[in-house]
Amino acid sequence: MSNYSKIGFAVFVATAVAGCVETTQPGSGDGEAVARANCVADVNSTVGVTGSSVNDVTRLEDGFSLLMNVPGAQNFWVCETTPSGAVTSVFFMGEG
Repeated sequence: MSNYSKIGFAVFVATAVAGCVETTQPGSGDGEAVARANCVADVNSTVGVTGSSVNDVTRLEDGFSLLMNVPGAQNFWVCETTPSGAVTSVFFMGEG
């Protein structure tokens, strides 16, 4: 396991424990599958890469927040959507 993977995993675990936020399982919501597909496409387009993937999905009152793995990124990207899965924002969690 690379150092980046270990760091990413540690951040993920710390975030999940610290936030105590209910997360959804894949396919557990009406708009979740659409949100996943839209976020992968939107993040790939924004960053100019292919191969981004969803690390975690959190159901919010007003949609979904998806933690995204992006090839070559040293930190996660976040994609937020409406309940139906339309992307409302994409941003990088790191510096730069």
